[in-house]
Amino acid sequence: MSEIATIDAAEQRKLNAILGASTDTGGNSDRLPILKVNTKRKNADGKKIPEGQFVLAGAGDQEVYAESVWIRPLSQTFQWLHFDSEEQKLANKTIIVPNFRTEPIDSKGGVRCGKPQSKVLRQMEPAEQKKYTDIKCYRQVRCLVSYEGKTATGAKASVENQPALLMLKGSNFGPFEDEVVKRLPQGRNLYDFWVKVSTEEHENGSVVYWVMHFEPDMGSPVSLDTPTMDTMYHIADMIKSENDTIISQHKEALAERSTDDAALDAIDVTLEDDFVE
Repeated sequence: MSEIATIDAAEQRKLNAILGASTDTGGNSDRLPILKVNTKRKNADGKKIPEGQFVLAGAGDQEVYAESVWIRPLSQTFQWLHFDSEEQKLANKTIIVPNFRTEPIDSKGGVRCGKPQSKVLRQMEPAEQKKYTDIKCYRQVRCLVSYEGKTATGAKASVENQPALLMLKGSNFGPFEDEVVKRLPQGRNLYDFWVKVSTEEHENGSVVYWVMHFEPDMGSPVSLDTPTMDTMYHIADMIKSENDTIISQHKEALAERSTDDAALDAIDVTLEDDFVE
């Protein structure tokens, strides 16, 4: 049996604030494997793989597919990413924030990668809204993942307590909030329960997509053991490392912009002097 972790209450609050794991509504290092729904018919080797099933990408040489998985959420955060669809690359990103009260400054000296707040965006004309299509807000759930499944060859395989990242956007952005966060008993945190995750298939014309659903096992709360705490500290370090880099880039972009503005002001003054008799 794993040793139960002990942690000072103040330290726990500090950790929760970084992870976004607390239910309190007040106040670029290594990457985690990505837990996602497979939308491809075949893998890179040409083998047929099950569409609409979960797969853990980046966890090893062999990917394991399953209709449902169990996750233990350790962190819930938010980040805006600007993926340039023409250049096919990441153009900008914000710091990772634990809630929407924290200003999401970005690496280019702006906020939210330039995307207006939702209430402002909704009032814009469709043509104006389209300018921000490539900028999306992701709900990021860092978690432990466990499940039984099969490989692309049909061999049975299992995943156990694998740290992973779940990136939720669009139709998958809201269900975690409604089905997990809002259902947590008072005084409980995200990491107190394992959550079963499944998918529901939808069609919109010729487009097929899958919406995730979450069923927390509220009847069986789990304790924080030492390995889980170690994973949480590692996740917190990863978030802080990425944020430190983006904050530095943000400051550099502002300084460069200030220098450019000063240069333009100097040019304006010089032009004015040329016209003085």
